[in-house]
Amino acid sequence: MTDFRTFVLKLAAAFGLPWLFLIVWPAISYQSLGPVAYDKEKGDELDSAYAYPLAAPANKQGAKIYAAEGCVQCHSQMIRPPQIALDGWRKGWGQNQEGRPAEPARASTLRDYFGEQHAYLGITRSGPDLSNVGYRFASRTDVHMHLYAPQARNSWSNAPAYKHLYTVRKIQGLGSAAALPLKGTKFEPKRGYEVVPSVEAETLLDYLMSLKRDYPKPLTQAVAAAPAKK
Repeated sequence: MTDFRTFVLKLAAAFGLPWLFLIVWPAISYQSLGPVAYDKEKGDELDSAYAYPLAAPANKQGAKIYAAEGCVQCHSQMIRPPQIALDGWRKGWGQNQEGRPAEPARASTLRDYFGEQHAYLGITRSGPDLSNVGYRFASRTDVHMHLYAPQARNSWSNAPAYKHLYTVRKIQGLGSAAALPLKGTKFEPKRGYEVVPSVEAETLLDYLMSLKRDYPKPLTQAVAAAPAKK
């Protein structure tokens, strides 16, 4: 009986202690997080570690569409520390879009996800990480083209097409300025028709273009102001 009790206690400790320190304690600690106030007296001494933008309402709606469309299944939103990975030196991982930037993008931190209902860290990294995808696309049209027909620009792409977020309609007048430039591709609609993004597509795009989690410094307009001293 004593051996069995010892076995049970050791088993409980083996599973319980990691659960306590890796899940329960961090979860309790996260609840105390809040926006870091900007102190203008420190000025340029503040770096990106002090500046964390709050998610805009439109981006929260875009995040819901991001989740509903299953983007989180193939894309992560987490840059690992450079000492354990090479993430930060790859093109697309920060605002420096050179092939191999001299300085890596900083690793993700807890406050990067402050103000979001869910932190979409991702399940697998089958596709590129999207932590800083807002730097990667040159225009909104490029993103819409990728969402509607990924193979229109890159024939090798295995990304799914989100055609249900777009409307194929008859051209009226000169046509819509938002119509996708599909002419000459196999995805071109039949003559006299155009493809335009829906409100959901635009909202999703707003969310994706807002993902710039290496935050250029100082980003004072996006954080709460410190109370003035009397």
